[in-house]
Amino acid sequence: MNKVKLIGAILIMAVSGCSTIHFDRGEQVTAKKVTQEWHHNFALALYEGSPAVDLNSECRDMKWSSVKTETTFVNGIAGGAVNLVAPIWYPKTVEVSCK
Repeated sequence: MNKVKLIGAILIMAVSGCSTIHFDRGEQVTAKKVTQEWHHNFALALYEGSPAVDLNSECRDMKWSSVKTETTFVNGIAGGAVNLVAPIWYPKTVEVSCK
């Protein structure tokens, strides 16, 4: 495969896999605390490698207001680089907002 085709394939994979899912609780208010972390899935995203996000420990004495799960551009580049060999790793960014 020549360099142009390889670069084109990497670019297509990087921009085609971005997605975002929001889980909102009640009315939208300005968050007092926001945390972000990477969540790791493996084997065509059928196996979760990271523990589930515990909203009680993330927000402690506050209530959660929203949770966002997103495949960002950076996640796509990182996963795409690994998945050129085989469909192994599918990272996502999880953002928890507490009020």
